[in-house]
Amino acid sequence: MDRTTKRVTTIGLLALLCSALFTAMNQVFYAKQVQDVPPFLFTGVSFFLTAVYFSIFARRHKQHNKWQGTIGYVIKLNGASVIAFMCFYFALKYVESAIVSALEMGIGPLFVLILAVKAKEYIPKTQWLIAIATFIACIVLIVAVISGKSAVQITITFPVILALLASISCGVGAVLCTVYSKKLSAEGWTTSMILAHRYYGIILLSFLATYDTFFDYFSGNIGWILIVTATGVMLPMYLLQIGIRYCSPLMVMMSLCFVPIFSFFFQMFDSRLMWSPMSLLGISLLLLAGLISLFVEKRTVLE
Repeated sequence: MDRTTKRVTTIGLLALLCSALFTAMNQVFYAKQVQDVPPFLFTGVSFFLTAVYFSIFARRHKQHNKWQGTIGYVIKLNGASVIAFMCFYFALKYVESAIVSALEMGIGPLFVLILAVKAKEYIPKTQWLIAIATFIACIVLIVAVISGKSAVQITITFPVILALLASISCGVGAVLCTVYSKKLSAEGWTTSMILAHRYYGIILLSFLATYDTFFDYFSGNIGWILIVTATGVMLPMYLLQIGIRYCSPLMVMMSLCFVPIFSFFFQMFDSRLMWSPMSLLGISLLLLAGLISLFVEKRTVLE
């Protein structure tokens, strides 16, 4: 492998890990802030500001011909983003952030392989083993929530069950976001262009869901919303998009397995949450699978 390829691969990996760190930090803070408010109010404001911010940069690279033949990808990316982010922020209201992110990232690798099988691509045995290991870790985490042994001491209700299903669904959405983002990158779309046009569905649905409470809440909470938007959405998404550009879909999904362990560490400072050995076990299994995956991917790239 030449020096340039090594450099961009390293840049992609570092971008993904930094994205995971910032994402985890803000997930824990966000989860605490939205216990008494509609979960989609923040998504509407945050992703609207994110879209506007990256639109400013995208205008510098505006190329009308890039839309030709790519509108379908943009629509699909918007749909996938709705599934990934709205399901995720809904789940954070009812389930601890470390488990939500773990379920999202844990289901991702298996879904990537399912898509590969559908496309009749060759899949090494090591990738199947890693994906199965992450799925087992997900089962451990689901059991932790259902049995009441997670960090959040909750009673199993219909919203909690929906939150678990949403956590799994956002893993599928995350994979599809990666797939369609890579297709747009291959068509010449810049990172800023993609980030400027992928959130229309989220913004529309979020505002429709919270229009009656939006102005009253936003006026008194603009400070933390802007901070979390900048450090928890804009920056991580930009870094993630760089990682998507330079790394394979499986690499992207597995590197994000660092988010749950980072979240588990940060949520120890949240007085609402308790120490959960079972959550730590499931998250540790997921992290181990992620580390093995990165090692295997790195060795494959270097060969």
